[in-house]
Amino acid sequence: MGVLTNEVNVTELTKTKTNGDNGYDSHIVDVQDFFEDVLLAYDQGKDDELPADIHLARSIIPAGTGADRDFSYIAPEIPEFIASNCVGCMTCVVECPDTAILAKVATPDVLDTELGQIANPKERAFMAEQFAITNKFHKAPQKKGKEPGLFGIFVDPTKCKGCAECVEACADLGYNALKMIEKEDTTVPIYQKSIDFFRHLPPTPKEYINDRVVVDMMLAEQSMLFVGGAGSCAGCGEATVLR
Repeated sequence: MGVLTNEVNVTELTKTKTNGDNGYDSHIVDVQDFFEDVLLAYDQGKDDELPADIHLARSIIPAGTGADRDFSYIAPEIPEFIASNCVGCMTCVVECPDTAILAKVATPDVLDTELGQIANPKERAFMAEQFAITNKFHKAPQKKGKEPGLFGIFVDPTKCKGCAECVEACADLGYNALKMIEKEDTTVPIYQKSIDFFRHLPPTPKEYINDRVVVDMMLAEQSMLFVGGAGSCAGCGEATVLR
């Protein structure tokens, strides 16, 4: 099982050069066993029945396995992005206690090409609505004769627990580019497709990432090495620090 960003297979971080061709050192932790027994037990609400074997007793967890946790139906609400109000400050991305809200910049040509591959008109429109024209990424580069970028915000329904930390952070700045909405039957599926679309897009071009601006590091692929799934509550800052 691989946890993929655009450039990195996070599950490779769990592999070692020992234990033959499969790359896993089962003396440290049995990754397959962790997926099949531990994660399955938690999904079925049977975590109290897990035996204290040598791996669990030492609290050893393989790298990247939090990506497999799914919080899609824990909360009744999820943030909705209002692109017309967004300034691209990425405060929402920084304030998220997990890895539930992600940002990416795409050039218009690249975005049009990717959107053109979506057959369903409603889905295509939804993906397009996740991108905003901002001063930082679009208007400023355009004035300098450079290619403008479109700033996208995406919410991963499998990692969002509905804490609304991102909504409050955005509102505190007066932008109100996010609001909480009730989940309907079609909400989680379309959000899942949007996060799949996000991952399918090329990485943010380096010219849109300013090394002197700390929040810009959240646009880099390396920020997604922290896969989320920890279940951190609103106000927890460890995810931001780690990323």
